[in-house]
Amino acid sequence: MQDSSEERLERIESAVAHLQHDIESLNTSLLRQSARMQEIEQRFIRIEHELETFTALPEKRDPAAERPPHY
Repeated sequence: MQDSSEERLERIESAVAHLQHDIESLNTSLLRQSARMQEIEQRFIRIEHELETFTALPEKRDPAAERPPHY
């Protein structure tokens, strides 16, 4: 009876060790994804700001450049 209890305990310990490894792997992946999401969010904010700045600037016109080609 003691052998089966020891075997059962070893299986439980092994399962816990595998679960701990899986949790550590998932945590690492989650941290990477979070960092990547922050990077993407910063890029998006920058691009959004550049777009707003670009559309807010008044259009500069050069009359010489607007002259028809036959002149």
